Amino acid sequence: MFSIICPTYNSSSFLKETLESLIIQKYKKFEVIFSDDDSNDNTVEILESYKNKFLSLGIKIKIIKNNHGGPGFARNEALKCANFEWICFLDSDDLWHGNKLLKVSAVIQANKSLNCILHRQYFLRKNKEIKEYDFDKYFNDKVSVKKQLYKNNFFAMSAVTIKKKLIQDVQGFNENYDNAQDYDLWLRIGDKFNLFIIPEYLGSYREREGNITSKPYQKRILNIIKILIRNRKDINYFDLFNSILKVFVNKEWIRDYFK
Repeated sequence: MFSIICPTYNSSSFLKETLESLIIQKYKKFEVIFSDDDSNDNTVEILESYKNKFLSLGIKIKIIKNNHGGPGFARNEALKCANFEWICFLDSDDLWHGNKLLKVSAVIQANKSLNCILHRQYFLRKNKEIKEYDFDKYFNDKVSVKKQLYKNNFFAMSAVTIKKKLIQDVQGFNENYDNAQDYDLWLRIGDKFNLFIIPEYLGSYREREGNITSKPYQKRILNIIKILIRNRKDINYFDLFNSILKVFVNKEWIRDYFK
């Protein structure tokens, strides 16, 4: 039922915990596609060492080795190999709770018209829970999804389950961005979303090591501004200005919502 896409790049520090969070899933009708972006640590070796564990549970696993094309390229390559209708994204240092896929599959079975499902998740810093992401509190089903996303990216990558066709219809991830390419994708899909948010905590987002200052931070700002301007169709100029201003005045907003 699910094709799980997990891009990796020098992910050895937390990868085993992420893999274990897949193995403990109560619902096991899924495949996992790891798309490695030319890691120079032992990421690929760890993935290879887990192959038999997955296979013993009847879970198909594929490891793609890319030539450092970036996260958008890695995800697009994995999408080409996906065999199921539903795509789940799991970043290589994030975690799922054991009942995540079971809960998501139940929602899908109960409402065939949905094409995207989210859930709440925890925010971890140094393995300590410091924040709860209650995405359902941001969502108003009476307001355009694109307009809501434009003001606040309440989609967290590892909490997204989405129909593959929805991504294919907009030609996948933009490989020209080396960060925030997920935000660009959600905005391009825009009002094609038929969205449901499960009001339960089914995963954890782990803060990445390193800072967001200097050149990486500046580059991130430029990317987000480009994305906002590029996707401004049907968005009034006040919302455009407000969204760009938000990028400049709040670094925490970027760290929490963009990767």
